[in-house]
Amino acid sequence: MGEYIFTINGKDYKVNVNTIDQTAANVEINGKTFVVNMKQVGAVPEKKDAKKVQQAPVQEAKRVESGSVKKIFAPLPGVVLNVMVKEGQEIKEGQDVMIMEAMKMENSIHSPYTGKIVKVNVKRDDTVSEGDVLIEIGD
Repeated sequence: MGEYIFTINGKDYKVNVNTIDQTAANVEINGKTFVVNMKQVGAVPEKKDAKKVQQAPVQEAKRVESGSVKKIFAPLPGVVLNVMVKEGQEIKEGQDVMIMEAMKMENSIHSPYTGKIVKVNVKRDDTVSEGDVLIEIGD
């Protein structure tokens, strides 16, 4: 797809966008490949010659539903800086649930679900791997 410079908190990052579709992009940052899940918020008119990737991606947690418990997985490896929810708390889709540091960048993790927090599996300063279950949400 192309090579881009993303500016995040005043620092430039060279990003190769390998593939992109409506829900995910495959990108390479500093030699590491990531799948970035994304969701469009609101209708944004697209310019005819505009590139699909125009700004740094917000980290959307990977989601998997099993029965009535939905799980939010770590989208990439990193360290938990802040957990913003607790068990029993009601949350809405798109709400920030935690901040992770990955590749020296802070990433907001948003809930892809509305529901009640059943279990928080991580705490501040925990190191997580891509795919680790961060939070479980019930109906």
